[in-house]
Amino acid sequence: MSIEKMSLATLRGPSPMLDEVLLRCTESEVFHPELASSLSEYASALSIMKEDNPYAAVTKDLTELASSLGIDLRYTNFDDLDLKNSDFAGYVQEVNQRLQKHLIRKRGVQQIIESHTRALKHLEHIMRLDFNFDDIFATQYLAVRFGRLPSDSYGKLRYYNDKPFVIFSYDQDEAYTWCLYLTSVSSKDEIDGMFASLFFERIRIPDYAHGTPEEAAGFIRGDLERQRAELAKLDAEIAAIIRESGTRLSMIFSKARLLGDAFELRRYAARIKDDFVLVGFIPKKEEERFSALFADLGDRLELSLMPADADERLTPPVRLKNNVILRPFEMFVNIYGLPGYKDLDPTAIVGLTYSLFFGIMFGDVGQGLLVCLLGVFLQKTRKMPLGGVMSRIGVSSMIFGFFFGSVFGFEDLLVPVHRALFGVDHLVHVMAPEMTTNLLLGAIGLGIFIILMAMAVNVVLGIRQRDWERAFFSNNGLAGIVFYGGIVAAVVCTMLLHINLLVPAYIVPVVAVPLLIVFFKEPLGLLLEKKKPFPEGIGNFVLTNFFEMFEVILSFFSNTLSFLRVGAFVLVHAGMMVVVFTLSDMVGAAASPVVIIIGNLFVSALEGLIVGIQVLRLEFYEIFSRFFDGDGKPFEPALVDYSVSAEQH
Repeated sequence: MSIEKMSLATLRGPSPMLDEVLLRCTESEVFHPELASSLSEYASALSIMKEDNPYAAVTKDLTELASSLGIDLRYTNFDDLDLKNSDFAGYVQEVNQRLQKHLIRKRGVQQIIESHTRALKHLEHIMRLDFNFDDIFATQYLAVRFGRLPSDSYGKLRYYNDKPFVIFSYDQDEAYTWCLYLTSVSSKDEIDGMFASLFFERIRIPDYAHGTPEEAAGFIRGDLERQRAELAKLDAEIAAIIRESGTRLSMIFSKARLLGDAFELRRYAARIKDDFVLVGFIPKKEEERFSALFADLGDRLELSLMPADADERLTPPVRLKNNVILRPFEMFVNIYGLPGYKDLDPTAIVGLTYSLFFGIMFGDVGQGLLVCLLGVFLQKTRKMPLGGVMSRIGVSSMIFGFFFGSVFGFEDLLVPVHRALFGVDHLVHVMAPEMTTNLLLGAIGLGIFIILMAMAVNVVLGIRQRDWERAFFSNNGLAGIVFYGGIVAAVVCTMLLHINLLVPAYIVPVVAVPLLIVFFKEPLGLLLEKKKPFPEGIGNFVLTNFFEMFEVILSFFSNTLSFLRVGAFVLVHAGMMVVVFTLSDMVGAAASPVVIIIGNLFVSALEGLIVGIQVLRLEFYEIFSRFFDGDGKPFEPALVDYSVSAEQH
């Protein structure tokens, strides 16, 4: 439940050693590179190394080749690879040339097979005709067209009796009339255009069709079998290439991707004369393992490890470290933004408050169980972080559902249990008329506590960072706590204890003075830093902050009322289930169970979604906004992406 401690690693050695060092940094999977020129010690002396990646083209060609072969490229251990790095491109080219020869032949055979198949299909419709293709195509003065006409178009031919053509129909199905027409060579353009307007689909008889239709079909069938045999032979030869080279190609791909990604780290390195310098962050707990990676390089490589904040020009990256229960809630923190390296990890606060609010607003043992089970399913099968969140808030819903006595909307199922354990029918009877006010007031009270807690966290962070304006003078600092807490105390004493605290002796130190401090927070902070308190003039400052104070005061009021939704949704949830049971009573006993089941599923889906969004709003706007900036830099160690879809450098 914290931010993982980092160390600043600086590596310096002779330039010829750079690629080996980069390779080991990448293989460590814990090195977060930084631009070496950002390190103050070397800023003026370093020059960035910029060179083309020699492995990018190989990886690209290899990916295309694997796609042609149908090889699923993935990480393969390449310790036994018997090729030098410089031979990768040549081997890929050799395999590609062998493959292309087979693929060209295969495409030609496939085209012949497709042509033969179409021809046989067409010949099926003219088998009954007694003619010879050689005689028909030998005519010099007649143009012959085979094809089919839509049946409705065939009937329209009577309107063209004056045209020079003769048509014969030889087959018919539901949609088409199969036919051939003859016309003179001199009139073929006119007649072809006429038939095209009637949606005639011409079927071209291949020039290898000789003799009668049956003889032509027999010849085509024989050649079709020969072509299919040739295709099977080519497929077998291609499969042999895959068996022979597939594993080696995957090994080359894995090593080339590693070398290529490691080479990309060169842009972070810099050169001092004949040496290179590489700078980055590693988790502090990985110091020993990281150092051991370079032990065999001896005195030639200088590795120094310092605290993460050793150089203020570098911003340490952030990696959250939470236990298995809280880890899924990191998703919400990442959506808002990571905390700074010296800030507080809010994951624990999110996990506690999100589960608490959701459980109260969606309190039902049965529906909470559904949410929990769905979450477990999504987490186990889909690896979705949201599934982990759902499994935890589902448990919270079940806990509060037990207190409310609600199981799938049935408010009386747990009455015997409550009587046995607590001596009452309902610990919290949501539907009782007097409970409405108590729920809303309880939600307000919970909201006040959460707001004060968030402000207290802001004070602690301000002190830790020595930001005195933030800690003591801001509306979310100590002054804001005194003002807000004082107003709350005055309201509570007046309403519940009938004690009037709103007297000058209370208002001045608890209300007026804190407001003045908040009003002058910027000048006070500048004074503590020994700077000019009003850099833009007193008049401009007063005018600007006068209106900001209204916003501050109104925000305290509106933020507090925002928590009314917590109590309101308890009532909404119960009300929606009342509607479900009312509908079940209306449809009769036979259909009642179906209505109840569908109603529970509908309420679980709809209200669960709405409550989840509303709770997230409370987290972001009412809690995070008081202490969390979300400007941290994520920890992104150099890793190798072995997916084929990875962008080529």
